[in-house]
This record gives sequence, structure tokens and C-alpha cells, in this order.
Amino acid sequence: MRPPLNVLIVGGNVGRFGRWPEQSLAQIAVPTIVAALADAGAQVSDIQAVFVGNAFGGLVQGQETMLGQIILAAAGITNVPVHNIKNACSSGADAVHLAWSAVAYGQYDCVLVVGVEKMTHEERSRTMSALASASDRAPKDAQRSVFMDLNAARAQAYMTDYGATPRHFALCAAKNRTHAQRNANAAVREPITVEQVLADRIVVPPLTRAMCGGIADGAATLVLASAPFARQRGWSGPNILASAVVSGDPEGELGQTATARCGRMAFEQSGVSPSDVSVAEVHDPTAPQELFDIEDLGLCARGGAIALLETHVTTLGGRLPVNVSGGLTSRGHPVGATGVAQIVEIARQLAGRAGASQVDGARIGLAQMAGGLLGRDSAVAAVHLIGRREQ
Repeated sequence: MRPPLNVLIVGGNVGRFGRWPEQSLAQIAVPTIVAALADAGAQVSDIQAVFVGNAFGGLVQGQETMLGQIILAAAGITNVPVHNIKNACSSGADAVHLAWSAVAYGQYDCVLVVGVEKMTHEERSRTMSALASASDRAPKDAQRSVFMDLNAARAQAYMTDYGATPRHFALCAAKNRTHAQRNANAAVREPITVEQVLADRIVVPPLTRAMCGGIADGAATLVLASAPFARQRGWSGPNILASAVVSGDPEGELGQTATARCGRMAFEQSGVSPSDVSVAEVHDPTAPQELFDIEDLGLCARGGAIALLETHVTTLGGRLPVNVSGGLTSRGHPVGATGVAQIVEIARQLAGRAGASQVDGARIGLAQMAGGLLGRDSAVAAVHLIGRREQ
């Protein structure tokens, strides 16, 4: 197989995440498509294919088989291949992976990636049932996500193994809420203190409501182009240095999780090391998961995320800011959109266009998503590394 072409992120946009019960999936997605094309300076005629990530459009909104075509027609994009991708919380990240591969190996020169989800529904049980479909087990409570029980058990084990306390998890949640205050598109931006996080309603011990991401709707769009095509158009942007996706192992142990294996694959593919990472966006449906993720990715030693949190290393202004967008707990988690939104954020950081959330000197960014539940592991994980290469 020939070496892949360099693939550039030449444009992107994230819409406002929140609850939009009156809007359709197309109404949520189309403004981000229009804005991403404008950001790139691209025309509809430049787009040769579209990859659409969406997890629950069928179960929650009743559109299972051709969501992408409906959305793209509403955006005035027709007569190009539209690929619909469904892969739990990694649906959007997997759409980016497939789009990257198609450009890197010469199938297309310029593609669009759209991640969109509408989780709100007048029947809350329908949303919870849809979330449960991304697992291999039945929910214990029809009014809450099946993943809360798993995340609580992981948090309890982490406390036992490494001496973490609920206060550490609250500190992480409060950090990301502070980050979200700088992000005008975040779903939840109200200030919150560590004490308020701890005093919030218990969901499953040790998780309080403020440590958990809520239901959200939203969309994000990326424009990817090969380096030769970008040069022809006068476009610029950071490179996707690595794009890796793996499936989970039902017996996965710490250090051997889907996220850990995917991270190792991405670093090997890119030729950079975890110590090179300047900024990271990771999958944190609950606050403790951020700590597990950065350890699985080798950004610190096992159990070392506690000290990074306590010393503000992962806070904006620290050596390794994590989830400067607010993360899933505050920015929101419209499932199919999240992985795309993470990469838009990282691309903006590397271009020095992140505004109030800008990480000084950002050079290498990491975006990680995991999704579904397969035994003790995530069913799928995706890791993207983004930086700049000589063209």
C-alpha cells in the first residue's frame, strides 16, 4: 500500500449544543455545514463525498436509513456519495476516520464530515432506551443511562486503587465548567464550585448530577482536503497526523482497554509521543472518565491524573489542558456530533483561532472518543492526533 497523502482540516464549525425540541436533525445540522464551508472558503462544488455520523436518529427521531441524504439535500448538496456512519458515541469520530482514509488513499480530494444528534424527546424513556442499545446489558433504571452504573463502578474501583476521592471528581467537573464558560456554544455554562458539585443530587455513588453529562442536541461539521488539492485552492489548516479506530475486548483490563490500544496505535502511526501533546479533548460522559482516559492514552502514569488535576496541569493555562471546550459534562454530548466537535476544537487551537479558550503554543492536539459497552470495555474507541507537517 502506498504512503497516505497528507490530509488537512481546512474548515470547521460547531453549532450551539443544548436542547432544541422544536428543531429537526436537518435544522440542527445545516447551519454548521454552511458555516464550515465558509470557514474553509469552499464551494458546494468542491465537495466530492460526505460522511455523516449519527447514532440514534432511528431509535429517537425515526430516521434510520438515509439521514445523511436528507440533511445534505436540505443544505443544497446532492449528487455526491453520502455515507451514513453509526458507531455508538464514536459515530462522529468514526466518520472522521473513514473520511480521512478516503482522502489519504486518493479516493476523494475534498470531503465533508457531519456529526449530528437530537437526543431530546418528549418521552425520556425513549432516549434512555436508545442509549441502552449501545450496550450489551439491560438498564437497571429506565429513567437513567445504563452507562451511569458502569461509570460509577469504575470510579469506585479507581478510588480503591489510587486513593482518589469524590472531591477529585468534583474538581474535574468544576474545571470543565470553568472552561465551558469561555465556550459560547457549550450547553451548560453556569459557574459551579467544587462544593456545589459534591452537594448535588446523587445519581449513583460516588457520582453526583453535576459530575455527569446531560442530554443534548447539536451538530458539528469539518471540511477535509488532500494537501495537493488544498494548495490548488489556496487553503491551509492543520494535518491529521493519525486516525485510529479499534473495537473493544469484553475482558479488557486497565492498560488494555480499547482506548489504551487505540492510543498506542495512533502514536505509532503519527511518530509523535504522548509527551508531545499540547492539548487534548477526551470522552468524559462523567467527570472521573477524564482521568481514566488520559491515563489510558499514556499522557501520564496510571493514577497520575490525580496529581495533574490537583496541580492544575489539565486546566487552561497549565502544561496539558484537557477539555478546554468544557468536555461532555459541560459542553454537552449530542452523541453523533461529539467526536467531530472535538476535532474542530483541536484544529482551531492549532490554528491559533480558539479565542478565549486558546492554549498558548498549541502544536499537537489529541481527540479521543469511546463508545458503547462490551463486557468491561468500550465497544469502540477512536483517537486522532492533529498537528502540522511540511507540505
